[in-house]
Amino acid sequence: MRVLAIALLASIASVGALAAPTASAAKRVPCVIGEKGGPKCSVLEARVKWAADGDTIKPKIRKGNKWLTKRPVRMTGIQAMELYNYSRRSRKGECMAVEAAEALDRLVHGQVFRLVSMRKAAGGGARGRLRSTLQVKKGGRWIDPAMVLLEKGLVLWNPDGDEWAWNDAYSGIAQEAAARGVGIWNPEACKRPGPSQNSPLKIKVKWNGGGHETANSEWVRITNQDPFFPVSLAGWRLRDASARSKGVKDKGAYRFPADAEIPAGGSVIVRVGRGTNGNGTFYWGLGNPLFQNVKKDKRNMGDGVYLFDPQLEMRAHVQYPCRTSCVEPLAGKVNVTARYEGATYEWVTVSNTSGEPISLDGYEMESVPWFYEFGPADALAPGQALILFRNKADFVPVTDARAGLVPAVPGRVPFQNATIFRNWGHTEALFGDKSDIVTLRNPFGAPVICHAWGGERCPSA
Repeated sequence: MRVLAIALLASIASVGALAAPTASAAKRVPCVIGEKGGPKCSVLEARVKWAADGDTIKPKIRKGNKWLTKRPVRMTGIQAMELYNYSRRSRKGECMAVEAAEALDRLVHGQVFRLVSMRKAAGGGARGRLRSTLQVKKGGRWIDPAMVLLEKGLVLWNPDGDEWAWNDAYSGIAQEAAARGVGIWNPEACKRPGPSQNSPLKIKVKWNGGGHETANSEWVRITNQDPFFPVSLAGWRLRDASARSKGVKDKGAYRFPADAEIPAGGSVIVRVGRGTNGNGTFYWGLGNPLFQNVKKDKRNMGDGVYLFDPQLEMRAHVQYPCRTSCVEPLAGKVNVTARYEGATYEWVTVSNTSGEPISLDGYEMESVPWFYEFGPADALAPGQALILFRNKADFVPVTDARAGLVPAVPGRVPFQNATIFRNWGHTEALFGDKSDIVTLRNPFGAPVICHAWGGERCPSA
C-alpha cells in the first residue's frame, strides 16, 4: 500500500491509478486509488465551485439526473489548520490554513468528482456534515486531493476508526512530508523565527496506559535539548490531529500557562487528565483518554502530537506508529529475561548481546498494566546487563556462577555481567507464575523484544 500511495504523488499528471469509469456509472471503486485487493467504497458524484477550507467542501450531490442542495462534506483522514476568515477573496488563518484551502480550491474548483466512502451515502459526520474522501480526475487519471495536501505538508493526518481504508497511506505520506520539513513541518514556514528558535525540542507521547487506561495514564513529555537556555512555553499549545485549536467540548488544544518553562536540558510532562499543575507537570484537563491506541489490525490506527509556538508554527512533533524509514536501533542487539517464579523475588534482565554500546533512553519495560521507563543513564556496554528489580530494597547483588537462577541466600541474589541495577518500585508481585509477558517497547510504543511464558505470545510490531 505504501509504495502505491507514494507512486501516486510523483506529480499531478502522474498521480493516481488507471482511468476508471465516471462516478455516476461506478457503484463501488477501490477506496485507495491504485490499491489492489483493498476495500471497495461507495461513490457519489458531486460538484463544487470552491473549497470552504483545507478539509471541507460544500458541493451539490447528484441523485439521478438532479443536483441536490449543497451539503457540507468533511474530508476523511486529514485535518487542516483553522481559518479565521473564510472569504475566498480574503482568507486568513493559522499557519498553512490559507495555503491548504487554496490548494484544495485548485484541485476541485468547477470539477465534477467522486465522494468516496466505506459507508453508504458517504457516511455521517459531526454538525450534519458528510464524511468522505475525494477523487478528482486530472489529465485523464483519478487523484486523491488529500494525498496531495499531505504530500505538500499542508495538513495533518487525522486517523479515522470507521473510515479506516486510508489510514496507512495517509499516515505514511504525512511522515515523509515531516521528514522533508515541508509546509507545516517547517518551523519557519509562515512568519519570522519564533521564541527560542535555536533550542531543539523533542516530544515523547505515552499513548497506551495499559490495562487500567485513564486520561492521566496518557502523557506527553517535552524535552529541551538545549543545555544552556530554558524555553518559556507561555502562549504555546499542544494538540493531537483531531483537536481544534479554538477548543471543542472535552477536547481542544492544551494551552500552557504564562509561567510554564522547560529548564535547560530538562523536560516537562503534560498529563491528559485533571490535576493541579506543579513540579514540571501540567494537566490537560480532559475526562477521558485522548490518543488513539495502536493495534495490529486492518484499521492501521495511530495518532500524533504537535507542539505550536505563539506564532502557531509547529516546533516539535511525534507521529506513531512509524510507517516510513522504520529502523529499530536495538533490533537483534538485546535480550530480555524475566525472573517470575514466586512473588518473593522478581526482576527483569536486559542484556546487550551486540558488540557495540546501546542506549535504553526512552524505552520502556512493560508488564501490563505497569511500565518502567529507562533514562539517559541506562546505556549498556557490549555484553553488559541491566537488572530491573521489582523492589530493589530487598536485594544485595553478588557475583555467582548460578547467575539469574535462584537467590543464593535470603536477601542476596546472584547476577553476572550486571553493573546497572534499577528499582521498579513495586512491593506486590508483578508477574504471573503460570503465564505472562514482559515486553521492551521503543519510544514510539512498538515492541522490540519480549519474554513470554505459559502459552502467552509476544506482541507483534
